[in-house]
Amino acid sequence: MSAVDPAETLQRIGAWAAALQERGLIDAATAGQLAENLAASSGERLDETDDSLLVVMLCGPTAVGKSSLINVLAGADISRRGLGATTRAAVLYVHQQDDPARLYTYSHGLGGERQQTEMVRHHADALLHKVLVDSPDIDSVMLEHRELTARLVHAADLVLFVTSPEKYKVMRSARWVLGQRQQRGMAFVLNKWDRAALGVQYDRRAELEADFRRVLADQGFPDALVFRVSTLTDPADRENDLPALRAWLETGISQSTGAAIRQRRQRAAWGRLASVIEAAMPAPLSDHPFLPEVAQRLAAAGGTAEQSVVVEAALLEPRSPDDSVWPSTPGLLGMWTRTRQRFGATAAALRSGVSFLRLPDAEATSAGSRRDHFGKDSTATLAATATDLARDATVARLALGPVAAAWTAETTRLDRQLAVLPLAVETEVVTDAGRPTLRRTLGAASLYVVEVLIVAVLLIAAVRVGIDFVTGAYAPGSLFLTAMELIFILLLIGHITASLFFPPLQKRLRRRVAQRAKALVRTSADRLQAELRAQVDAVDRLSREGRDLLRAIDRTMMALAKAKSGAGVDRLFGQEEPAAPRIPEAVVPAASPDAKPAEPARRRPRFD
Repeated sequence: MSAVDPAETLQRIGAWAAALQERGLIDAATAGQLAENLAASSGERLDETDDSLLVVMLCGPTAVGKSSLINVLAGADISRRGLGATTRAAVLYVHQQDDPARLYTYSHGLGGERQQTEMVRHHADALLHKVLVDSPDIDSVMLEHRELTARLVHAADLVLFVTSPEKYKVMRSARWVLGQRQQRGMAFVLNKWDRAALGVQYDRRAELEADFRRVLADQGFPDALVFRVSTLTDPADRENDLPALRAWLETGISQSTGAAIRQRRQRAAWGRLASVIEAAMPAPLSDHPFLPEVAQRLAAAGGTAEQSVVVEAALLEPRSPDDSVWPSTPGLLGMWTRTRQRFGATAAALRSGVSFLRLPDAEATSAGSRRDHFGKDSTATLAATATDLARDATVARLALGPVAAAWTAETTRLDRQLAVLPLAVETEVVTDAGRPTLRRTLGAASLYVVEVLIVAVLLIAAVRVGIDFVTGAYAPGSLFLTAMELIFILLLIGHITASLFFPPLQKRLRRRVAQRAKALVRTSADRLQAELRAQVDAVDRLSREGRDLLRAIDRTMMALAKAKSGAGVDRLFGQEEPAAPRIPEAVVPAASPDAKPAEPARRRPRFD
């Protein structure tokens, strides 16, 4: 089994999550959970294989003496006493030889500008490689403090949950403890264990402790490690576990035990990450039963759209007369050509006006739309098919993701391309027809020859008439008929010659528009299919990558599980499933005067 680089695995998970969002394969809630777990991985220090720090975080509700406790444990005033709304969001108590750069960066980044995380250095060798963190209260009046604690707890290997006889039944506290079970080690401190704080309840301390343990058992900690401490009484008092707590932190947690706690916490973090990955992992699309129908309907719509634009191209009318690019010669043939073009344009305008008057409004609008917006029916066919497929795919649970938007963008782009195609092609055809070529040069020369012949006929007829006029012998009428016949024949020859050398633009325009439009539609239909194939390939690849990530996490967790934790570590993480969770509704009195619970056996903290 090959070794797995945790840092590389986390990078792959981040890239995988981004690809899922890009493909629309993950819902907002799952994406948020995945992003939250990835962000917390920095605090969890999952990418550090040689982490030697044991982070002990003090958490608890407001006004339970948490800051006073950490000051006593540290032997200095490192944390300001207050009611949960202090100016400092978190305090890190770190040995001078330790390097908590990653932890400090993570906590400092969470604190923001108004909540600067502070770090206090010390020389207490008993706490070497152990970082004490004083965090804001879990029920602080400042929302940002509560949120910071909820995020900072990801950096903790071990949580000292500090509460008091007045606060241990608060609903928020119970839920917070239940939420941390199995995620990190937890020991519990019942603070204010003195006569001044307990008052009339001082003589019923055993009942208070028994009830507190029942609350912890309901939250999955039947064998919880509990310290009863007071920072106001003499630490030598045998009822005060403060010396035991200090000894447990300094010497009771050995280096191997600390490593086991860290590895257990990291296994839990990797497990949470794996569960979110498993929930976000998409199913492969290549075997989806609806996929062949989608491809078939797209292909059919593409074929229909191609036939539609070919039909539209066959009905196109050029904006200019069909022989508008014939050379305009200066003679009678040129005059005949220009006159014919004018008559043709006038007739076309008259036909258009009469057709408009005879058509109903809806039909006239449709005809005008076909002339002014070429290919609209074809793009409408593709767009309607894409819309129907997107809707049917949602019903069939086929994850199209961004494909539907890409289809819409592609049909819109095709609509714009087809709309301007006739005018662009006509301009191109007319431009090409006016360029000097050998064929056009020969054609123009032939027309000029015809013009010269017509002029020659006219000159011969004029000379003959002039001679006859001078001599008084008038030419017979057959001369004029013959001249007219020759001119007509020459005009007909010129017209045929012009048609041969300068073919009609209409057929050329329709043929070229049909070719271009068909190619555009086919390319667009292929792109629709390509977007679908890309989505299928991407989903299949992301599904495989998700399975690979789960296998990599499994190997990482197996490597972390090699170290035996032991019963002393297992009890810190609680049960996997609490037997009968019971979360109090509100703050409940610590003990009723009429209650007579069974006297539990006296228990002292175990340090195994």
